[in-house]
Amino acid sequence: MLPHGKTVALLVTIAALFSTQGIRTESPRLASDPVSACYADSLKNTERLAEIACLAGPFAKQTLRAAQKAHISAKLVAAVMQVESGARPNAARLVSPAGAVGPMQLMPATAWHVLHVNPWNTQQNIDGGAKYLAFLLQEFRGDEHLALMAYDAGPTVIAQGLRPKVAVAYAHRVLRLVGSV
Repeated sequence: MLPHGKTVALLVTIAALFSTQGIRTESPRLASDPVSACYADSLKNTERLAEIACLAGPFAKQTLRAAQKAHISAKLVAAVMQVESGARPNAARLVSPAGAVGPMQLMPATAWHVLHVNPWNTQQNIDGGAKYLAFLLQEFRGDEHLALMAYDAGPTVIAQGLRPKVAVAYAHRVLRLVGSV
């Protein structure tokens, strides 16, 4: 029999492998057993990290940090990144036809002058995207659909009541990845 700490580590490793393979695992519900409780917490954190890693790819840890700093859902930030840049390893150098930059596809003027971040620096780009998303969520009173449309089309357009089809489709794609639709 393995010592308690090694048993938990082994179970967490197995759960991580299952999560990356898309296999669903159920956490034990034995609250009276400290090993089971520890396993359940570890499994929950592992599954959460696996979900974020699936969406944010190589930027998973940076995404978690940025979302925590901005006090918003890491899964939402990761889903935005997935739709914006595919979370590809080369996303830091990605420039859209419109001029948006990096994994979160920030417009340079917004990044520099509003968010006060360097859009070419990967961590600052992700931090800035999370910060901007948090601002939009606050601006649109927690309505994720409107905030995401504003992330795509600009807050002024959405605040004026306009709903561009491209922005509506964008918000729907992000929310589908988050699992809210």
